[in-house]
Amino acid sequence: MDNTLRWALDQRIYAPYKIATLAQVAAEAHIAIDVVLAGTGLRAAQLSDPQSKTSVRQLVTASRNVMQAGAPADTGLVAGSRMHISSYGMYGYALLCCATLRDVTQLAVKYHRLATPTAGMSFREEDGEAVWSFDSIVGLDVADPLYRFFVEFQFGIHTTLGKDLMGPVFKLSRVRARYAAPADRSPYQQQLRCKAEFDQPVNELRFAAELLDRHPTYHNPITVAMVSEVCERLLEEARRDAGVGAQVSRLLMEVPGRFDDMETLARKLNTTSRTLRRRLHLEGTSYQDLLAEVRCNLAKEYLRSTRMTTEDIAETLGFSDAANFRHAFRRWTGRNPSDFRRV
Repeated sequence: MDNTLRWALDQRIYAPYKIATLAQVAAEAHIAIDVVLAGTGLRAAQLSDPQSKTSVRQLVTASRNVMQAGAPADTGLVAGSRMHISSYGMYGYALLCCATLRDVTQLAVKYHRLATPTAGMSFREEDGEAVWSFDSIVGLDVADPLYRFFVEFQFGIHTTLGKDLMGPVFKLSRVRARYAAPADRSPYQQQLRCKAEFDQPVNELRFAAELLDRHPTYHNPITVAMVSEVCERLLEEARRDAGVGAQVSRLLMEVPGRFDDMETLARKLNTTSRTLRRRLHLEGTSYQDLLAEVRCNLAKEYLRSTRMTTEDIAETLGFSDAANFRHAFRRWTGRNPSDFRRV
């Protein structure tokens, strides 16, 4: 497994709802919670603690524990079908309030990072069908039994979310999977109620594209706009709290006004500036982006909490003069520092 992927799997930034659901399904198969959580570093009480944060690796470890303990082969499908939209917090609420199912797909892709992702996810329309595709299954080879588990988990999740959003009108037309056909295909009919094709080049879930323009049961465009703002903030917090970008941000915050350059940061992180730049790029950010974010956050804090003048803040944050600071602040926030302070 690529070092960057391995490192990303260990980011503890997700609520434990997927592991909690898996533990419930495992309990029905008489698999003890201690067996489920072995090697995860988690305690049973943390699964119901809203303040707990878990990683994708912990979910992978718990899932492998369950399957190795003799859970039924269709456990992934069953667990996925238990993941109702209410499990996803603000992300789920935003999906629920979208104006159309097409809007749901766009928002789901945009904020997928909030949902303890175990697969890459994309959406398209093709030949009258709406198509969800899933790849990069947590770095697993297709021959690994856990690969099938997570694809089926995703199939179950999408089916249940579709029904939660649209009611009984939502029906799959077919699913396609890269792995070989299981010995017993009946769970696919029971859980997904559609044709299943195996040994395919892709993992896909399909339904009639005509559903995309229908309204979800609880659509509310005004509410979705407000909730999307919360999701945007949560996504930004997830980016800030995870990975090498978070480490760089913390180092930049240590001595405001004397911000380390890339070479200095790389030395502090025991790596090279080239590797650090590459890892930041893989996270979708850069040194300049992070520096701007730190400066913006500090500027907001100084404006809210102190009586520092614009000139003082500009000097503290390393700007050559107040005019450059004001220009940067308008670029960051769309407002002048003085207007922001009055709010």
